[in-house]
Amino acid sequence: MPEKPNIVLIITDHQAFFGHDRAGEYTYKWPAYKAFAEAGARFERAYTVCPLCSPARSSMMTGQYPSTHGIRWNTDANAPSNRNDFRSGQLLYSHYLAQAGYRNAYVGKWHCGHERLPVDYGIEGWSLPDYGKVYMSEAYRQYAAEHGFGDARARIEYNLDHPEWRGQTLRLHDPSPWTFMNGSGVLEGPPEAHEEQFVAHLAIEKLRELARSDQPFSLVVSFWGPHQPYYPTEPFASMIDPLSIPEYPSYRDDGAGRPLRHLIHRDTGKRTPYAWLEWSIWQEVLARCYAQGLQTDAAIGGVLDAIDQLGLRENTLVIWCADHGDAVASHGGLWDKSSTFIEEVARVPLAMRWPEGFGHRIRANQLVSNMDVTATMLDAAGVAIPDGMHSRSLLPLCQPTGTTHWPDQLICEHHGHGYVFPQRIIYHDRYKYVASLYDMDEMYDLEADPYEMHNLVNDPRFSSLHANLRERIIGHLESFSEEDVRLKTVFLLALRHGL
Repeated sequence: MPEKPNIVLIITDHQAFFGHDRAGEYTYKWPAYKAFAEAGARFERAYTVCPLCSPARSSMMTGQYPSTHGIRWNTDANAPSNRNDFRSGQLLYSHYLAQAGYRNAYVGKWHCGHERLPVDYGIEGWSLPDYGKVYMSEAYRQYAAEHGFGDARARIEYNLDHPEWRGQTLRLHDPSPWTFMNGSGVLEGPPEAHEEQFVAHLAIEKLRELARSDQPFSLVVSFWGPHQPYYPTEPFASMIDPLSIPEYPSYRDDGAGRPLRHLIHRDTGKRTPYAWLEWSIWQEVLARCYAQGLQTDAAIGGVLDAIDQLGLRENTLVIWCADHGDAVASHGGLWDKSSTFIEEVARVPLAMRWPEGFGHRIRANQLVSNMDVTATMLDAAGVAIPDGMHSRSLLPLCQPTGTTHWPDQLICEHHGHGYVFPQRIIYHDRYKYVASLYDMDEMYDLEADPYEMHNLVNDPRFSSLHANLRERIIGHLESFSEEDVRLKTVFLLALRHGL
């Protein structure tokens, strides 16, 4: 094993991933990500530990489940029993790396705190509290002034909340990050004016500074994209032909057999009197979504190029993943994410590259989550994985076949978004089971039914499997410490009595 490597963790936000690249039907690949994965290891069955920004990101920072670190909803949400910042004394990946002699930096979206930022945990760099408003930040204003970009402006093509904006070019300045969120269009100016290229610019500057240090370093590069609003710049905006996008496989899902939380997501959370019902509109929205993905990919490609140009490639572990997916256009025409744990919001890209640590073109089919990046960073740095950390190092999976044992199941969490729907999710073999308080459970055969059109939870042919998966979730709940003891007790009671 090489001496302490540098570590770079790249996080994309809310990425349309599962189902959007369909073999034999539609090709949508990120060129930089594809080349990166070929140069190292790609994890084919990677999931988010929770399909919501703050809980997932906080789990990547701590290596703990949301129910343990306590940030179970977004930090800017007024949700019951939710932490808006980490508890006093909470240890992050950076604390362990600092003890091992690392210099730690963070650039980009944080969303793990309402009051406290990475700098408050001894991490240098730049970020914003809560979700953040990049185009109104002082750092972006200075960057835009230096490059002559001016204020960020976008031509609005669609907006769920403001259909009257269609065709208007608007200045994207508002104190709330949500004002322009639910729409698509084109950002004016060159690619460098986009927030993704801005984050990449800051990351490259930081890499140059860190490369001059005599310490090993870690750097988290966290992007706001390709999260909506989908406002790519040219030339990316013209790269996707809307008419080339075939109908998404679950677009006409009528919700039959689905729990209430699915119908809430489809019919109340993001649908309005101006809802987009025609597939032709979704083609145009998806074209901007996909183009913004390509723009994010290109920005990350620039960061990877900088790593190579600075002579850091060989002994730098680079991990590339997303915090969660995007429900866009799926299951009857969804937008954003809500309280569901559909594959579209659950599946994430995850790949790693470390030329001195492992080979290339590795394909791992074990069930893993983005929470596992925490232990992976510590393991690479030679730090023992602490007791109480739920994260597992992915490095053994990058070694020759047969050298490691890996669990045959993966447990994830969801506590709802906008509504309280506590859920525990298990993946085992080809099956997925979602246990939910206050709502119907779900079970799917993901091999036979990858787009989850047939809920098997009440199918008598699967009663034994149903019972087995429930027992596995019970075992998980019994073995893990959760901050909300009352919720854990109620969940166990419901599972044991089949409620």
